[in-house]
Amino acid sequence: MSFWNIFGKLAVSDKGETIQKVSDTTSISSEGTTYTKMGSTTVGSDGSIFTDMGSFSTDGSTRMGNTATGLGAVFNDSGEDKFGFKSQDNDKWWVF
Repeated sequence: MSFWNIFGKLAVSDKGETIQKVSDTTSISSEGTTYTKMGSTTVGSDGSIFTDMGSFSTDGSTRMGNTATGLGAVFNDSGEDKFGFKSQDNDKWWVF
């Protein structure tokens, strides 16, 4: 398992691999793999499949802010605050 730092549209692993996000649904790795995100599932041209489950991915990795403990979590939605709410959910909460 590798560790990833995510800088906007670029992710860099501790092993030197990079993944560049080229659109909302497509990312390309320096290893030549193209990843396509469809809803909460990401499919790689190498046959890999990852499903986003909040901060976790089906490959056992997790994402915390701009750091991921494995490849699958790199594709997780980063639009969550520290309490696990997606940023668009903030409009649904009333503060008095």
